[in-house]
Amino acid sequence: MKNFKIKFLLIAVFTVVAFTSCNNDDDDNGGGSGDEFLTAKIDGADFAASTSPATIIGATITNGLLAVQGGDNSGNTISFQVFGYTGLGVYATADALTSTNGIRYITISPVATWDSSGVTSIIGITPGRIEVTFDDGVTVEGTFSFEGYNAADMTTKTITEGEFKAVLQ
Repeated sequence: MKNFKIKFLLIAVFTVVAFTSCNNDDDDNGGGSGDEFLTAKIDGADFAASTSPATIIGATITNGLLAVQGGDNSGNTISFQVFGYTGLGVYATADALTSTNGIRYITISPVATWDSSGVTSIIGITPGRIEVTFDDGVTVEGTFSFEGYNAADMTTKTITEGEFKAVLQ
């Protein structure tokens, strides 16, 4: 009986140590502070990328292309890309037909996309703005805003007060 109590106590101690020493942020990739976010107002309504039960925010920089996206638990997503990314600064979208930078808001129900890209410049959509205010090679953060155009139903959505912070993958 004494051996049983000792084994039970050891198992209990190891279990407590295992659960208290684990970090639940598996997406950290060894860097960043774990406080990622992507938020905005869409036609005045709050949008926030999910951080629970999982963080649905990501960013990459590859061959001069910065890509950031964040989705909520319903699958709605805001994403953007900056071609020719050179670090901190302001990058425009839809400021010319040849603009390669873009921002989009995608909904799942109903399935729809509102874009700010070079093509929308010809219909008078206000250019989008992405400002990168921090980039240490591990984390990137900044602000964004845009007027998105849905070509399928010819509607627009105004996205304001966009902010992001994401660990680079």
